[in-house]
Amino acid sequence: MSASILGLGCSRLGSTLSGCGGAAAEALLRHALDAGVTLFDTANIYGQGESERLIGRALAGRRDEVTIVTKAGQRFTATQRVVALAKSPLRQLVHRLPGLRGAIASRRAAPLPRDYSSAHLQGAVEASLRRLRIERIDLFLLHSPSAEAIRQGAPFELLDRLVQAGKLRAWGISCDDGAAAREALRLPSVAALQLPLDVAQAMRPALTQAAGQGIGLMLREIFAGQAGDAAARAAALRAALQFERSVALVGTTSARHLDEAVEAARSITSPPSRPLETSA
Repeated sequence: MSASILGLGCSRLGSTLSGCGGAAAEALLRHALDAGVTLFDTANIYGQGESERLIGRALAGRRDEVTIVTKAGQRFTATQRVVALAKSPLRQLVHRLPGLRGAIASRRAAPLPRDYSSAHLQGAVEASLRRLRIERIDLFLLHSPSAEAIRQGAPFELLDRLVQAGKLRAWGISCDDGAAAREALRLPSVAALQLPLDVAQAMRPALTQAAGQGIGLMLREIFAGQAGDAAARAAALRAALQFERSVALVGTTSARHLDEAVEAARSITSPPSRPLETSA
């Protein structure tokens, strides 16, 4: 499997707050691919599944050109599931009522329930395949398990069976901290990790060793706190791309911002693509 050194983070596509949905989101996805971005990172909870649907519609017919990464393991509360049914009118109200935007953002910041059971993940994979309109997920990630959850044995045997069945090409773990990442690196079948850049920098030796063993790395939250500083963003991107076997995820709904990141990446490193993981 190979992927461009930049990936598009799609967490805001289809979101009530982002305002980037429908035709605008699909145009952004196609623009990214035309610009050379071939990895698209999403999750079953992003936009209550709408992010995956947008990717499925926008990239239909270009499946062979892209690497699709999705995640599962976080669940909505009953209240959030009810609110999702009123998503369209909520999107309109958010623009009229600033207080509503703040209330939604505050609720979203709260931790979501986790479920890494085989039953939940099996259903999540099947649902993602339908929304993405694909027959196989290139890379499936457990979504933010704790170190303890990994030690307890999240259903890794199930994930291996899904690889053997052709539902997944490979699987990995999206980690929020170093403790979870270190536990993930002990797993024999893990193909890739996703980490915040600051966490990766704190454990560079372990990740360098992992890269030598064929484990890919996706770095997120690269531009955290640097929205208005182009020089700082370029430095952060350079730091991310110095890791071996790495892909830098850029989460944006702006084609202009994406183009700036693409040009910055081209000036930093070559070739334009880099292996994400070794062939199974």
